[in-house]
Amino acid sequence: MNDFRYRLAKFFNGRTGVDALGRTFTWAALILMVLTMITHSSIAYLLAMACLIYSFWRMLSKNYQKRYYENAKFLEKTAGIRRAFSSVPYKIKNFIAKTKSDYNQRKIYAIFKCPSCKQKLRVPKGRGKIEVTCSKCHAVFIKKV
Repeated sequence: MNDFRYRLAKFFNGRTGVDALGRTFTWAALILMVLTMITHSSIAYLLAMACLIYSFWRMLSKNYQKRYYENAKFLEKTAGIRRAFSSVPYKIKNFIAKTKSDYNQRKIYAIFKCPSCKQKLRVPKGRGKIEVTCSKCHAVFIKKV
């Protein structure tokens, strides 16, 4: 077992390994494979195999400098796209938290909009008819809650 590990470590010594461009080609291959399963397209299958082979070739390449520059150029070209998509998980997380908070508040509060300025207001439930003053425009109106 140790001999196998030693040989494997020796084989991977000096190889470039996984980088952003290689991961992108691997994901492209995965997407094309799913597309192949849906459409049964031989072109999509060939493209998927080409992406996978190129990705493995990059990982096993010993030409560090050339792979580094290729990856750097790829990162430079896709910086704007990656920046735009990096905020997506946070936006989804914030949306879920806000939705959960609104749902929990609706158990305790009646939420409605001011008739004049459309400001969102909340008042405690179970108070009957109450006089509400808008905090934004100071309009006074009566609501049943």
